[in-house]
Amino acid sequence: MLIQTPGIVLRHVDFSESSRIITIFTRDYGKIAVMVKGFRRAKSRYAGIMAYGSILDLIIYYKQTRSVQTLKEADVRIGTVLVQSDFIKLSIAMALLELADLTVHEHEPNEPMYDFLETFIQWLNQSTDDCRILFPYLQMRVAELSGVGLQFDATQNQGDLFLNIISGSISDYSDEGLFFKLKPMQKEYMHIAMQGKTSRLLKTEISTVELKNLINHLDVYLKHHIDGLRDRKTDAIFEQILD
Repeated sequence: MLIQTPGIVLRHVDFSESSRIITIFTRDYGKIAVMVKGFRRAKSRYAGIMAYGSILDLIIYYKQTRSVQTLKEADVRIGTVLVQSDFIKLSIAMALLELADLTVHEHEPNEPMYDFLETFIQWLNQSTDDCRILFPYLQMRVAELSGVGLQFDATQNQGDLFLNIISGSISDYSDEGLFFKLKPMQKEYMHIAMQGKTSRLLKTEISTVELKNLINHLDVYLKHHIDGLRDRKTDAIFEQILD
């Protein structure tokens, strides 16, 4: 069956002397692996457009029972050149896409997740802001789009705030079991993030230490609620831009 679908490049692996297998998160068919024949040849037109985070319009020979599909055509859907050429932007994109890769399943569409990733990468490509501070927000959005979103249950504007891992609540009291007490700037960050106000998040004066701790807290939450979630390999790169 010949299909047409938009897709985002998640990762790749070389196959034979001339070909490469690209894992792509498609809007209509979920995560699929695609064989790109001739990718590694000097004159391949795909080498320049199928990098990490590339957003493409694809035509694929598709059969769900196959583990690897075959690419027929690919063209740029949305340009991401500024993401590919900027170390900080690329590190953020790679960390986000690996997190998405670990949460979505093969051949299972998640259109809201796809739309969010495409919109964010397009915004990241155009943004002139320092976007490193947004990663906890991105973790929260991936959790929400995976069906395990956090719930804000705090009743007071002042006082302590807790991230309760088991119940998935952000509250002014701690549940039994595993929880993290949030520090003052983490509290402010979570208040703003739960409202989806990314422009305000970019102005949040959270320290690097508190930001890293918050990312770790949210990783613990994600691993508890998403079966089989592994550590991100891109964290070693991402942490370089936080220091």
